Amino acid sequence: MITFNRSQVIGAEFPNEETVRFNGILQDHIYSMEINMDVQIADGKILAIEGIMKRYTNFVCPQAVAVLQTAVGTSLCEDGWERWIMKEIGRKGCEHFAEIIIECGRCLDQARMTKDMWQALEKNPGIDQEEFVQSWIDKHPETKFV
Repeated sequence: MITFNRSQVIGAEFPNEETVRFNGILQDHIYSMEINMDVQIADGKILAIEGIMKRYTNFVCPQAVAVLQTAVGTSLCEDGWERWIMKEIGRKGCEHFAEIIIECGRCLDQARMTKDMWQALEKNPGIDQEEFVQSWIDKHPETKFV
């Protein structure tokens, strides 16, 4: 029996008020790679990116790490950003790295909302969190995770 299992895990932290730092990991029985990426919260602009190839299939794979720098300056809020990442990072570098970046970008809205909720809870620990989420979504029609 042939089996296959792939895991992708995305984490986010806030090193300062203006930045979210994503850590994305892709792992299966063939590949193991990781992306660390700093993104400006206000406009989704990629400020810095680092790739780590832990397990890969051939000797050219590590060359894709340098291609990641092409993504610096790209906004994860602009129309077509996912297609651009797949073209510029996926085709010219590594599709797996591109997939991780895209998954991190898809988490930007959730990270923004989480940061705002955390700040609101610091001011008022008794807030109704469901009401906060609905209110936040209503105030941010640009969100894509709804």
